[in-house]
Amino acid sequence: MKSEVFRFLYFLLLLSCISSFVSEFHTKDKSYLYADAGMTEIQTQENSFLSSYFQFWKSLVLESGGKTDNGETVYSHIGTRFLSTFHLAIFSILFGSLLAFALSLAATYFRSGLLYDFVSFSSHLILSTPIFIVAILLLLAFFYRLEWFPPGGYELGNTYYVVLPGITLGSRIYARMSLYLLPEIRKEADSKYVQLLQTRSYPWSHIVGKEIFLKVLPIALILLVLDFGSLLSGAMVVEEIFFFPGIGKSLYYSIKSMDTKLLATLLMYSGILFYVLNRIGFYLQRFFSGGV
Repeated sequence: MKSEVFRFLYFLLLLSCISSFVSEFHTKDKSYLYADAGMTEIQTQENSFLSSYFQFWKSLVLESGGKTDNGETVYSHIGTRFLSTFHLAIFSILFGSLLAFALSLAATYFRSGLLYDFVSFSSHLILSTPIFIVAILLLLAFFYRLEWFPPGGYELGNTYYVVLPGITLGSRIYARMSLYLLPEIRKEADSKYVQLLQTRSYPWSHIVGKEIFLKVLPIALILLVLDFGSLLSGAMVVEEIFFFPGIGKSLYYSIKSMDTKLLATLLMYSGILFYVLNRIGFYLQRFFSGGV
């Protein structure tokens, strides 16, 4: 436990230095925003790294992250965006994981080589296709042609608005999860343990739906925890395409407009969140493998 605390403190120190440096770097580069206005000389205030670093922590701890360029506090801004991103992440995880488990187990249950090849082919196809193309294809099919779902936006708690971006992100989860599940499930189905259960007249549905499922579930949960951390950190491309007011869109906006307070705090938020969930995944792996 003590080593884990020190590990986190070292990580926090490094992350805060990077966040402070990046925000200061963007402050200096902000002069380029005025190039089109014919301004050739911009007055910038040069600060030492230490003074900038301490000011960064003061803003985080005492000033709610400071103010965005729009005048709202950074923490308030992130708080409102987090709820929509959390909703999107939950939908994406459920869609991708349930579809992957359903099709992978079905291929084994029905002993269907055709379904196995289809899941494998579709997974490789999805992972080799840029995510913005998947998003555009879904918009063309389900908004432009069928008019089933809105092209973007979000209303708090309304899943109707997260279906298309959720399927876009969930398709990647489905693909990665399927490529893990397919060979693992096949290996378990061919194991001596399963053969023993069959000789004792256990139903095939019980073997696939319980015994094999429980065997592959632990590692799958770890993969989902890691994916969840990535989704909660924001998905810039997807959120921008679907006009989705989440963390990813805020991160994109902060980079584009060089909103230094928002950018620095979002870097800290994303880094800490991703670190924590990765460590949770690490301890889950040790737990399931019987480690201490």
